[in-house]
Amino acid sequence: MRPPSLLPLTDPEALRVYDGIDVPSPTLCRESVSTRAECAQHYKSADGRLGEFRQCPFGFTTLAIAYGGKTWFISGIVAHPRFDTARERELAKRFPSSRVSRDTVDAMARLAAEIEQARADAIVEGSLVLPQAFHELRKLNGAIIQHAERFISDEGESRSLLSIKGAAELMRNNFDLLEALSNIESMKTLPIDSTVNVYDLAFKMKRVYQEKAASRSMTINVQGIRAIIRGSQKSFPLVPAVLLENAIKYGTEREQIYIGVHQRGQRAALIVENVSRHKIDPDRCFDRGVRFASGVEGGGFGLFLAKEVVLAHRGTITCEATGDLIRMVVDLPLHAVIA
Repeated sequence: MRPPSLLPLTDPEALRVYDGIDVPSPTLCRESVSTRAECAQHYKSADGRLGEFRQCPFGFTTLAIAYGGKTWFISGIVAHPRFDTARERELAKRFPSSRVSRDTVDAMARLAAEIEQARADAIVEGSLVLPQAFHELRKLNGAIIQHAERFISDEGESRSLLSIKGAAELMRNNFDLLEALSNIESMKTLPIDSTVNVYDLAFKMKRVYQEKAASRSMTINVQGIRAIIRGSQKSFPLVPAVLLENAIKYGTEREQIYIGVHQRGQRAALIVENVSRHKIDPDRCFDRGVRFASGVEGGGFGLFLAKEVVLAHRGTITCEATGDLIRMVVDLPLHAVIA
C-alpha cells in the first residue's frame, strides 16, 4: 500500500521509484535506483530514520516516512532550503519539474501520517468488537468445562460427561484459531510509529507468566541490554508473549527458561531458550497450524502470528534445535541502546 503519491516515492525494499501525481520522478532516479549499488546503500543506511532530510549520492533530497507498516522515501530537488551543493544546483537545472520545497515535502509526510493514524484507529476500534465476542464465548465455554470437571470429580467419570468436556476443550481450541485469524491482518498492518524497549518488554512478560511457569516448577531468567527498536507497541508485545508461553507449555518441568536481549552490530537479538522433550522441526514450526505435541492446548498459530509481526518490523525469526535445547532467535534493526 503506497502513501498518497503527490511527490516522487521510492520503495527501498523493491528499489523502485514511483511518479507523483503533482511532481514526476526524475529520470535519473528511475534509471539508477534499481541498478546502482550506491543508491541501495543510501536507502539501506537511511531506512528507519524517519523525519530526517538526507542527500542521496546523486544530490537529491530524500525524507523517510512510515506508511502501511513499512518505510518509504520522498525524493526530489528541494528548492528551499537546499543543501546548496554544486551537485544539487546542477540537478535543479536538469530536472526543473522535480523541484519542490521542504514545506511541501513535510506537508505530504504529515498527510501520510494522518491517513496512517486514521487507519490504525479504525483497525484498533474494529478489533475491539470481535475479541469481546470471543471473550464472552470463552467465559461460557469455560463454565461448561468447569461444571463438567466438577461432576466428574463428584460422581466419577461417565462417557457423557467426558464427551461434553472433550467437546468444550475442542471449542476452546477453535476460539484460539478464529481469534488468531481475525487479528492477523490488523497486527501486520499496524504502523511502525513508536519505539519498543525490548528488554523492559521481556521483563514485563516474565512478571505476567512467572506464576504459570511456577505451576510447572520452571523459572524465567531475563538478561541482556536495554535495546530499543522502532516498532508498534500494539503488535510487537505478541512476539515475546508467544515465545515465552510456548517455552512454558512445551518446556521440561523444573528447568529454566532463558530470555536474552543482545546487540549484534546494528541489529538487536531477542533470544528465548528452553529445554523440551518434544521434537520440533525448525523449518516448519512457524507454518500456519503446525503442532508437534498432542495434549497441549492451542491451535499451532502462535509462532505463525509471531513470525508475521516480526516480518512487519523488518526482522527475522528462526528456530534452532540442538538435542533437547530449543532456541528461538528474533533479529531486528537496532534503533538505540540505553543505560
